[in-house]
Amino acid sequence: MYLPEYTIRLVEPKDEAKLQSLFQSDPGYFEMVQGAPPGPAEAQSLVTALPEAKDYGDKFVYGVFDSHGALVAAIDLIRDYPEKSVWFLGLLFVAPWRRNIGLGRRILDAICAHVKRQGGRALRLGVVRGNVRARALYERLEFRFVYDRERSQSNGSADKIDVLERTL
Repeated sequence: MYLPEYTIRLVEPKDEAKLQSLFQSDPGYFEMVQGAPPGPAEAQSLVTALPEAKDYGDKFVYGVFDSHGALVAAIDLIRDYPEKSVWFLGLLFVAPWRRNIGLGRRILDAICAHVKRQGGRALRLGVVRGNVRARALYERLEFRFVYDRERSQSNGSADKIDVLERTL
């Protein structure tokens, strides 16, 4: 995956503290999408969580690092999920201090190009209905509604997830 001015690489064990710190920089995001601020093992959970019937050979957690080595975004991708040639974007988290400058759009374009080079025909993701800014970004980038589902949050409440897909 390539993005000028940034280094995008697979997250390594030495990056876990940076990843955890990145997540803790925006507790509001996690409250909106999970119903609670990030837990003390949020980074570890991202690296280890897998959908049913998938293995770690199909999971890719990337960090986006600036020229000073600061982690400014995290990406979680699952290959061939939920079906062959469709990749699932489990998370795109951009540091609060790097939002509103077009970085999220540029990262999404890089992800789509990468997935297409790997033989993917589509990129799918889920967005919490209340996350209107993310939803607007995805729609500008030609992600289209596929279906919705209800999900229980860690605090016991439920929310709606809209599943979107972009053909590559």
